[in-house]
Amino acid sequence: MIASKLELSPCAVSVLGQLFVEGPTSDDNITSKAGRCDLVSAGLAFHEAGWSSLTPDGARLAREWDQCSLYARRDRRWYLKVRISARAEGAAVSRLGSDVTFR
Repeated sequence: MIASKLELSPCAVSVLGQLFVEGPTSDDNITSKAGRCDLVSAGLAFHEAGWSSLTPDGARLAREWDQCSLYARRDRRWYLKVRISARAEGAAVSRLGSDVTFR
């Protein structure tokens, strides 16, 4: 079962954002080992050989996080990445729609 964002501790949310923005991160640079463990337990991240990374479900949750709450955070990198990826997805859909022909 995948945890919802309401079930995550503040430390886990911090690590979720870090892994989403930075990608795989070593134990030496992780913001919270307890937060990482929470994400691993929830199936949102994995930890192997001293490195942590998001699972596909973790990356999806990070992308779908409310942009208003992300904007209020001190680290704007997560907000900007979500915003840019949303624009890219919208552009891909509109390009796809303009290339489709019906017979």
